Amino acid sequence: MRRDTSNRGSFLTTLGSTALLAGGIGQLPAVAAEVRRTPLNPPVKLRVGIISALFDSGSLIAFTKGYFHDEGLDVEIVVFPSSAEASQAVGINQIDVFSGAPNAGLFNARTQGIEVSVVASAGEHSRGHGVISLVLRKDLVDSGRYKSPADLKGMKLATGVAQPSEWITAALAAKAGLGPKDVDFVSLGFANTIAAMSNRAVDGGSVNEPFATLLVDQAGGSRIISMDAFRPRFPAGYLLYGTSLTKTNREAGRRYMVAYLRGLRDYKLAFGPEKQNTADIIATLKKYNMIITPTTPSMGIPDDAAPSFVGVAEFAEWLRNIGAIQTLPDLKPLVDDSYRQYALSQVKLT
Repeated sequence: MRRDTSNRGSFLTTLGSTALLAGGIGQLPAVAAEVRRTPLNPPVKLRVGIISALFDSGSLIAFTKGYFHDEGLDVEIVVFPSSAEASQAVGINQIDVFSGAPNAGLFNARTQGIEVSVVASAGEHSRGHGVISLVLRKDLVDSGRYKSPADLKGMKLATGVAQPSEWITAALAAKAGLGPKDVDFVSLGFANTIAAMSNRAVDGGSVNEPFATLLVDQAGGSRIISMDAFRPRFPAGYLLYGTSLTKTNREAGRRYMVAYLRGLRDYKLAFGPEKQNTADIIATLKKYNMIITPTTPSMGIPDDAAPSFVGVAEFAEWLRNIGAIQTLPDLKPLVDDSYRQYALSQVKLT
């Protein structure tokens, strides 16, 4: 596929040990009851980077509901235009925490002097929770121009270059026998994709939620495939700590995780069958430019908040094949599961 790399940015993420790539971390039991917490005194100041993606939801809900305050954490939310900038900021200790989706940035992190650790899930594409989708213009589907993945030939599709959103469509096209120049992938940015598809400047987009649903609702799109059908349980994002929490102040890292899991639980309850406080959660996310509608798929949230590594090895191999990375790194040093295990002893998730 032809690929526009003039605006390439990389989401920095961290993955787990090589042994985890096939299936994720085993589930830990939830505690029987909540543990009464005593906040840190004096409060610890932390800066949290976000890009207003769905994988930021756990931290934003915890911030809005005062869960960080309950732990004695004085949290400041810092908005970045992309995870590339956020990853650089955590590398020089300008921020302490952020979330990110798997991308080429992971494989170059250590060589760039960026030390981060994956400490929990920030959502996954479990069945019914595909938050990346390929959406094509409805007229292409209705007219029969698109009937199968082989018909992607000659189409121009907006996507994040070298992102999981490009991978899902590139793999679909390759499986149909299309060559590397048969589909034209362009990077427009999520908001611009809606306008481009509406005026037929592109044939569709392979994008993250909530923009995939907006392409359907506002730009006359048809959803073709979502990540939960392509690679069930592929990670939507990881919660990432910088060295200020993994080396300097581990207690603050533990406290952050307790509050974060409470935020994840609220997200899970809001969009699960319970539909608990859904309107409040939607209003919270809207403050950070995440427009959730009744038809927007929600992220899957594991009951134990364990980060999934399903499909990550395959994704990394694709990145190497397209030249986004040169070699696969040793992934073992990039996981620290101690914070999640501690928090699960304090917070009941189910």
